[in-house]
Parts: sequence; C-alpha cells; structure tokens
Amino acid sequence: MSAKYYVAIRPQTNDNHAVHKEGCPFLPDQKKRIYLGVFNSGQDAIKEGQRHFLKTKSCLFCQKDNKEHSEHPGYYIPFKRGIIPAELQMASWYNQNLFTCIN
Repeated sequence: MSAKYYVAIRPQTNDNHAVHKEGCPFLPDQKKRIYLGVFNSGQDAIKEGQRHFLKTKSCLFCQKDNKEHSEHPGYYIPFKRGIIPAELQMASWYNQNLFTCIN
C-alpha cells in the first residue's frame, strides 16, 4: 500500500535524518521536513531520503509498520549461547570485601 513519506531536515541525536510516513505522530512541521513522494515501502522512501541526506534512517515509530525493514540495532539483539554464564563467577576476594562492606 502506497503512502506519502517525508524526511526531517533536522537530524536526530544520532546524526540520522528520520524518514516519516504520513500520519506519524512524530512528523515534523511543514517547514522542518522535505516531501519525498509516494512510495510502496519505507525502504524506497529511505533511498530517496539519502539523496537529500547521507545519514537517513526510518523513524522508529514508522518502522514498526514497515515489516520489510526490521533491521535496527535497538530492536533485535540475537541471543548467543555462552555469553551469559550459567552462574555468577566472582573472585573470592571480591565476595569477602563486599561482605565486609555490608557489615
């Protein structure tokens, strides 16, 4: 389904310019955005936004609607076995000092 997309002129704190879908609650005012056009997917809108600003990403709110673009470091962290130990391993001197501090 096609929709109108816009890119924010002002970058976010991570230096990326957000691409918003029409109707997004975080869509900037008219003077603070650039109309990109009508696109069938957010990915196409992002590519068009990169013609204006090199660092362009999908708005986090709009990204939830875009099922094709689920790659975002803040949303998905793959679980790898062995990273989290089965039991807490602390040096014995650390436990003793911690116990002493509490008493």
